[in-house]
Amino acid sequence: MRCILSELSELEHLISVRIMQEDAEAIYSLLKTERDSIVSLEIIPYYALFVQSCQEYMGEDFLPESSAKYIKDIRNHIKIYADSFGKSQKRVVSVDDAQDKDFKEHLRFRFLKKTNIHMNLGTYWTDDRQVVGNTQQLVDFFAVKSMFDSKLKEKNYQMGYQIGSFVSAIRDGFSGSSSYPIIERKYASSTINYYCDINTNKNNYLFSKELPKELNLFYLHLLCNMNFVKHILRPLFIDGNTWAFRVEYIVSYYTLRALERLKNFCENNKEIYIETKDILGIIKDGERIFKTQLRNCMMHYNLENAGVITFGNINRPFYGIVENCFDGMRYHDYLPALHSLSDKIINYLEKQFDFSNVKLKKL
Repeated sequence: MRCILSELSELEHLISVRIMQEDAEAIYSLLKTERDSIVSLEIIPYYALFVQSCQEYMGEDFLPESSAKYIKDIRNHIKIYADSFGKSQKRVVSVDDAQDKDFKEHLRFRFLKKTNIHMNLGTYWTDDRQVVGNTQQLVDFFAVKSMFDSKLKEKNYQMGYQIGSFVSAIRDGFSGSSSYPIIERKYASSTINYYCDINTNKNNYLFSKELPKELNLFYLHLLCNMNFVKHILRPLFIDGNTWAFRVEYIVSYYTLRALERLKNFCENNKEIYIETKDILGIIKDGERIFKTQLRNCMMHYNLENAGVITFGNINRPFYGIVENCFDGMRYHDYLPALHSLSDKIINYLEKQFDFSNVKLKKL
C-alpha cells in the first residue's frame, strides 16, 4: 500500500509539472503571434495568473521583488468583483471618478473643464460588435494613476519582458525532462478593430438609463471579461486547449460569484433593485459545474494529495481529472457544459444593455 501511495504521489507531481509545461507552451505560442496592443493588454492578467500560480507551486519568487508584487496584484484583480458588492460598487465609482479627473485635467483650456465635453471611458469592440474591453477596467487592473503618465510605456514593456522571460525559463527548464507539448491553434493572431468613447456623467447610448452608473460599470466590466475569453481568447485555440479551459473556468466562476454578491446585496438593501430570477438560475447551474475538488485544481497547479488523479484515467484528456471529479463525466462532455454556463452569464449581462445604437469608430 505504501508503495502504491508513493507511486501515486510521484504521478501527481509529474502531472502538475506537465500541466504547467502545457500552459507555458500555450502562452509562449501567443507571445510569438499576438501583436494587437489591446489584445496584448487584455490578456496580461491571465499571463499573470500563470506566473503567480507557478511561483506558488515552486515555493519562491523568480521575478525581481517589485515585478513579483506587481504580477501578484494583477493576478488578484481577476477576482476583485467577487468581493462584496458594496466593495465592488465603491471600486468602480472610485476608478470612474479618478478617470474623470484625469481626462478633465488634461483639457487644454481651463474653462473647458466645466463643460463636461471630455471622454472618460473607452470601450473596445470586435468586428461583430461584441464589447471585449474598456479603459477603466485596464486602469484598475494595472493600477494606473494617470493615462498620461510618460512612464507607462516603459512600465508595460518591463512587465511584458518579465512575463516573457519567465515563460521561456519554464519552457527551457522542463524541456530536459519531457518533450515540448504540441499546441494546436485555430488562428495565428487576433485583432480588436473598433472603439467607442463616452463620458459616463452624461446620457449615452452605451449605458442603460434604468440603472445607476455604478451598476452599469459593474455589469460592463463583467461582460468585457466574459466576452474577451469567448470572442478573443478561446477562438485562438482548438476547443479543448487546457490553458484556455482553465482561464474560461476561472473567469466564469468569479463572474458568477460577483453576480451572487450583487443578488445578496440587493436582497438586503433597498438602494438598488434588480430582478434576481436569472441570477438564481445561473447560480444553480454553477453548483453543478464548479465543484470544490475541480475548482482547487483550476486555481492552483499542485495536484499532490488532491484526490483528482487515478491510475485508471491517466490517459484521458486533462489526465482524467474531470472524470475523477464528476463520477466518470468526460472532459469533452464537461467543456460544452462550461461553455453553456458561460453563454448564460453573457446573455444575462448583455440583457442589461441595449447596444443597438452604439456608434463604433475604427481604431
